[in-house]
Amino acid sequence: MEQRKKRITGFDSLRFLMVFLVIALHSAMTYMEFGVPWWYVIDDHKSLFFTFVVVFFDSFPMSVLFFLAGYFAVPSFDKRGTALFLKDKLLRLGLPWVLGVFLVAPVLARSTMTALGFPPPDALTFITQFFFGPFYQQGPYWFLGILLFFMVLFAVISALFKNAGLGPEKQNNKPGSRPWIILTILWIVSVLTYYLSGRFVKPAVDWLNAGYILYFQPSRIAGYLLVFAAGLLGWRKRWFTGGGWSPNVFFWGTGSFVSAAFLLYIKFFIAPFRSELFGLVSESFTYNATALSMTFFLTAFFSKSRNFSYKVIKYFEADAYGIYWLHMLILMPMLYLLKPLSIPIALKWVFSLPATVLVCSLLLRCGRRVWTKSLLFFVQTLHFLPFR
Repeated sequence: MEQRKKRITGFDSLRFLMVFLVIALHSAMTYMEFGVPWWYVIDDHKSLFFTFVVVFFDSFPMSVLFFLAGYFAVPSFDKRGTALFLKDKLLRLGLPWVLGVFLVAPVLARSTMTALGFPPPDALTFITQFFFGPFYQQGPYWFLGILLFFMVLFAVISALFKNAGLGPEKQNNKPGSRPWIILTILWIVSVLTYYLSGRFVKPAVDWLNAGYILYFQPSRIAGYLLVFAAGLLGWRKRWFTGGGWSPNVFFWGTGSFVSAAFLLYIKFFIAPFRSELFGLVSESFTYNATALSMTFFLTAFFSKSRNFSYKVIKYFEADAYGIYWLHMLILMPMLYLLKPLSIPIALKWVFSLPATVLVCSLLLRCGRRVWTKSLLFFVQTLHFLPFR
């Protein structure tokens, strides 16, 4: 068990790093050439370099986050049981999702409306006719909604298996051999669903609104679910520990480098000159290969970093979840204020990343202090009230 605690420490650092890359992705979208016209802040100066950055950073951080969420969901479920596990996830994921979708996402949607050249109407009309209409989105909070759905699905299935006498205490949780068959099936199914979704949704990376609750890209949702399930299996089979399978860092690192290189090369130098079908097929293969290989390369690397010594990452890793929730509220205004400055866009991008993290972390820590002191004051006050 002590060994697992050390692995968890490394994975906490990895979680923060993935959140940082999400911020880097969102910032780079402001400066990318051939960018999406609906993005919230678009700089007048653009570069193809940032298009490369967006394509690369869009391929794996969310897969890593879903894998880590699955990996740590199992011990939480075993410790709490079904009811307490669901209560915890509803508070930790459901409540922030509701606040993000109903308080922050409308502001982002209004920015999209402005970016596309539509004059936004008054607030009530915008909410009733446009936000809950053609401009509906969840911003970065789609991740919380999908993750909560996965957690509920996991808890329900686990409870059913437990009632059938197949719960964790009854299962064969002996360390498994190298799970090549499982990972190969995971990749093939992800490729097929990506391709089939792209045949019906154009472009393949468009978003689907399912009843204003789940908001996701159909081409990627199966891959996210499967990598989340791989995380569940990883804990059960003791991956990354001395008794279970430990991915080879060199093998998966080489695979991630090769697959990412193919993804970028085909995306920018081959697919634009070939048929739409070729582009979809090649993207299905290379995107999912990059997502899978990068997930196991990074988890393998960080699992072997028992004494991970990057103090900067250690300082911020406890705030990773809060930084993810807050970052759009800080990053987008910052990018807007940087627009008129006559400095290279690379400097704007580089500056925006640590600045966003620092401001978010400061707000989180100040907020926790205020909440703690307020709660302590309330408890102390109760002692002076005439309650018997």
